[in-house]
Amino acid sequence: MPIGHNPRTITSANAVLMLRCKGVYDNFIKLQGFQADNAWSFGDANLSETRVGVDGKQSIGYTPHEVEWSLFLEANSPSVDIMENIRKDFNANMESRLIDIVVEVPSVKKRFKASGALIKLTGGISGEKLLAGSQYTFNLMLNGAEEFN
Repeated sequence: MPIGHNPRTITSANAVLMLRCKGVYDNFIKLQGFQADNAWSFGDANLSETRVGVDGKQSIGYTPHEVEWSLFLEANSPSVDIMENIRKDFNANMESRLIDIVVEVPSVKKRFKASGALIKLTGGISGEKLLAGSQYTFNLMLNGAEEFN
């Protein structure tokens, strides 16, 4: 393989993140105001389990799975209000709602679509040298990336 440059960049600056929580936000809303070093992250997908019997033979099997997804917003992000409205709805109704996300990354021409639950969030803004942002954690059902132009 010759030495050269990859024609695709690896920037995340032009990525688009959208969220929908039907009953609170019935249409997708574009999120903005991400933290300086983080915007989102996907966790591991545990696709299979293995066991080794007493005879030394390994058995493998597919397991249904969730993927953890984290969203990182700055303290002054306008999207914090969106997340707080979802939180208030959950608390007022003592019920969770399904949340849909879309992550589009033009630099690598990938789109991720997933649905699941908001399971954890930062309790509030923390006062530090600069105000600390918030983190929101979801457990999602995700089939992987799709290509887009």
